[in-house]
Amino acid sequence: MGTLCRHLKKGTFQRRSSRIKPTRWLLLASSRTPTRANVSNFAVEFDSLWDVIHIDEKWFNAEKDQRKVYLVPGESPQRRSWKSKRFITKVMFLAPAARPRYDVSRGAVFDGKVGMWPFVSLVPAQRRSRNRPAGTLVTALVNVNATIYREFIVNKVVPAIKASFPSANKRVVLQHDNATPHGSITDAVLASVSKDGWTFVMRQQPPNSPDLNVLDLGFFASIQSLQYKSMSRTVDDVIRSTLAAFEHLSYESLENVFLTFQAVLRLVLEHDGDNHFKLPHLKKASLRRAGLLMSNVSCPVSLLVG
Repeated sequence: MGTLCRHLKKGTFQRRSSRIKPTRWLLLASSRTPTRANVSNFAVEFDSLWDVIHIDEKWFNAEKDQRKVYLVPGESPQRRSWKSKRFITKVMFLAPAARPRYDVSRGAVFDGKVGMWPFVSLVPAQRRSRNRPAGTLVTALVNVNATIYREFIVNKVVPAIKASFPSANKRVVLQHDNATPHGSITDAVLASVSKDGWTFVMRQQPPNSPDLNVLDLGFFASIQSLQYKSMSRTVDDVIRSTLAAFEHLSYESLENVFLTFQAVLRLVLEHDGDNHFKLPHLKKASLRRAGLLMSNVSCPVSLLVG
């Protein structure tokens, strides 16, 4: 073991982490355009995705199972205790996200954060406790089924889009995964909310492809990292801290994820539809400071033709 540690310090080999990815193959080859022209030196930019809104759900926990702390010699870590890991409070949220941009009609920046809603309801407490009498309204989790999901999309997501989305784009493409409750969003449902000049269409993302949704790709993780900085015990605490983290994140964080999303699309093309690749690092922060950040990621034309 000592020999391995010495070689690790010398740099003979490196420590790397890997994550389990779903088995996924996208049939991209059939969609490529055959050509005989020499296009190796040409590149095109990805679409800006101004009309696309990604929708997804995520569980947000009150606490991590494990935390790293830094202590001075002789100091003991603070005691953290729960009855069991299964009893750590968690709440599922629904969030739609669009690409940030400047809204000319409003004269302000549209931050892309359409909204975020917990799947909860207020119900009377069945039993009394030392904190409240029986019958007091308490926040309880809601089981997300097709009816609940359709209700949230129609009554929360769509009105929020109409209220905040730049009016220059009134045709909106909603993208979500293939979870069973999502099948409740049919063409008839979308037609019922396509009023006042708005048109809503639904696009299913490829199965087992979380990297093709900006929320799963990084935005949810950014919210979670901020939410963990607040102490949470109850359902109301988790809701409060998660929504505060959502509001605190700048639009630049979401813009960064959209650029990474375009880079992931390029990697999917480079790997013939497979997902065996490392997430790209585009040095977006340094490019932004230098005023050189690209508007869209470019893609070689050779990846788009046969």
